Amino acid sequence: MEGLMLLVILIPLAFFILLFVILSKISSNQETLDVLRKRLGQMKDQLSDLDKQLKELKTRQEIELVTGEQETKPKTDVPAIDKPGQEPPIIENRAWRPGKTFAHEEKESIPAKQPVIPSPVVAKEESTLTEVEEKETTRTDWEKFIGENLANKIGIAVLVLGISFFVKFAIDKNWVNEGGRVIIGLISGAILIGFAHYIRNTYRSFSSVLVGGGLTVFYFSVAYAFHQYHLISQGAAFIFMVIIAAFAVLLSIFYNRIELAVLATIGGFVTPFLVSTGQNNYVSLFTYLCILNSGLLVLSWFKRWKAINIIALFFTIIIYGSWLFRQVYLIDETFPYRWAIFFATMFYILSVAINIINNLKLQIPFGAFDFILLLSINFLYYAAGMVILQYWDDGAAKGVFTASLGVVNLLLTSFFIRRKQVDRNFIRLLVGLSITYISLAAPVQLKGNHITLFWAAESVVLFWLYQRSRIVLLKTGSLLLLFPLLVSLFMDWSQVYGSGSAIIPLFINRGFVTTFVTAAAFFLYYKLMRAEKDEPYFPAGLSNKAVRTGLLVAAILLSYSTGAWEINYQFMSRLPGTSFYVVYRDLYTVLFIVLILYFFRRARGFTLLKFLLTMGGFILYCYDLSSTNLISGEILSSGDHKTHFLAHWAGSVLLIWLFYDLVVYFRKQKEVVKDYGVPFAWIVAGIIIFILSAEMYQIMLWTTYHNEEDQVYWQNLYYKAGLSILWGLCSFGMMWLGMKYSFKALRIISLSLFSVTLIKLFAYDIQNIPPGGKIAAFILLGLLLLIISFMYQRLKKILIGDPEKNDTIART
Repeated sequence: MEGLMLLVILIPLAFFILLFVILSKISSNQETLDVLRKRLGQMKDQLSDLDKQLKELKTRQEIELVTGEQETKPKTDVPAIDKPGQEPPIIENRAWRPGKTFAHEEKESIPAKQPVIPSPVVAKEESTLTEVEEKETTRTDWEKFIGENLANKIGIAVLVLGISFFVKFAIDKNWVNEGGRVIIGLISGAILIGFAHYIRNTYRSFSSVLVGGGLTVFYFSVAYAFHQYHLISQGAAFIFMVIIAAFAVLLSIFYNRIELAVLATIGGFVTPFLVSTGQNNYVSLFTYLCILNSGLLVLSWFKRWKAINIIALFFTIIIYGSWLFRQVYLIDETFPYRWAIFFATMFYILSVAINIINNLKLQIPFGAFDFILLLSINFLYYAAGMVILQYWDDGAAKGVFTASLGVVNLLLTSFFIRRKQVDRNFIRLLVGLSITYISLAAPVQLKGNHITLFWAAESVVLFWLYQRSRIVLLKTGSLLLLFPLLVSLFMDWSQVYGSGSAIIPLFINRGFVTTFVTAAAFFLYYKLMRAEKDEPYFPAGLSNKAVRTGLLVAAILLSYSTGAWEINYQFMSRLPGTSFYVVYRDLYTVLFIVLILYFFRRARGFTLLKFLLTMGGFILYCYDLSSTNLISGEILSSGDHKTHFLAHWAGSVLLIWLFYDLVVYFRKQKEVVKDYGVPFAWIVAGIIIFILSAEMYQIMLWTTYHNEEDQVYWQNLYYKAGLSILWGLCSFGMMWLGMKYSFKALRIISLSLFSVTLIKLFAYDIQNIPPGGKIAAFILLGLLLLIISFMYQRLKKILIGDPEKNDTIART
């Protein structure tokens, strides 16, 4: 038992001795850094003074030189006027030494009417003794370290052990009772502290070690008086230990020694456990920790001791985290979530304040480690809050809690941003936390499409706030938020439009409203971006113009998706087993292209936009052509829903009109598209012939269909005679236009199409063609060829006589 008691005494003593050795070394290095920083500041001030004096000297010399030149000029007949005597100027020439002030000032008299020749200022050499001292300080003085630092730590340990052995010997001999033992411990601690105070100026490090030993004796004496001897009550022991901790803090400030503050902080956090009776009185414990952290907050205001902040944060996390884990996972009792969130919030506020107050007071920039601490505090508090609020109305307040943290950080941002002396990195941290918490509030509190709606509004608001505050992090956050916004929108589409055949209201449903609001958010973002200058959006990366273009393209695509998804789903759910949505989607696409071209008719790059959108409409037409033929066949075979196919006719007419309008527009933009006239004519002519060929098939099908057997007959007639007649008419039309507008490329296209038609007629159509179709095809093509030949004969003088005109785009 005695050996166990001895270990209980020796192990904490060894721990505190080791801690004092480390902290004393840190404190010594800190003092050296403070002295060096102070000397550098003095040298900076002296260099500034020297620079000012050199400037004054230069100015004075220039004045003297000008005066001397004026006086050396030849005299005129004007009689000289005697001037009062002037004192000769004084030139200060100071020799400067690093870390020292000027020893004296020398005054030199300059003869009158002579220019001053400046002499260079030469610093005096350092004495040999100073150089030797500097060399000696750079070397590790092991003798000094062992004699001054290590010896006093070992000495105090041996002294405390000696006192312990003496007390133990006195107890074994029954010389002192239990009360006397405690009194001996208190007196011994007081003697150590008193002697330390007496030698505080002569032996600074040694006195700090003695104070630490005395405080340790105080702590153990009170602890034994309560636990072992039961001489005092729990409340009295607690008060005594609080007084000891407060006394240690005062001594640390008085001596300016961080190791004493560390000892006081550790003692303050250990005190509740030294006087604990094993009861779960968490309210008293956490109230005491709040008071203790408040005291450390005051200490942080006066001293920049990061070790204290780290120790306080470590013990607070360990104590509160252990209690929270035990309450949630190990104890089957009603969880006190109200007290839990209250004390977690108090610890969060105090911990953040402790770690920032000194930097804000001294206007010191925050380092990487400071940001790690602050981010860790925020993460741990948010994690604890989410665990606690799970037991409060089944987590109904989680989103409010998350948003509240964002609002608090936003208010702090608005408060500190008006103060120019506050570190800008700290402002960016607050802004980043605000964006993070507010963005997390949506998925935490809301469900489904509400998350998308929230993020869409937030992205626009963040960029609007950036334009008001010019905080770059707001701009970056607003752009980065668009990516999870799009992911959330895709998830909403899969949930709404991919859920099956459930009938939902037209337009007033989650899918349509969410897509429409998202597209509107992108348009608003684009409008706000137009007010920005054409400069890099990021310090190195995308430009504002590229971002604006991307936002506009995304807004247009989302706007199109708003109606396209709605058309697809509504027809599939209300008319299952049909594909009517295809023809309505095609019609919607062409109408959407017409509206976009109308709204952006004055925009830059409209020529390219018009060409791309028109070609996009044609590509979709080709993609849905096979589905359109199937729909046509289903409608004709069933005899129902024939009116739905009117959407296809309307879409085809609008598509042809788009290409007609594109040709008219290009003819007006001759200077822009003059190098692309010929290939453009070939492309448009081929597309129009393709569309007319496809639509002629539908006309033939709808006008001649009776049953499936008849359909095979008419299809064969269409491919062998119908297409030949159509292509011949198209060729004649292009020839007439080419001659009318003197456009040679169009005439070449007409002749090429005639050639293909004739080859098709003799190589393919002549086989297995009905007599009526064969007669009609041959007669019509023959007449067309004769008419074209006549037109060439009639207009040959115009066509041959103006060759330059033949190679240009037709004139209006």
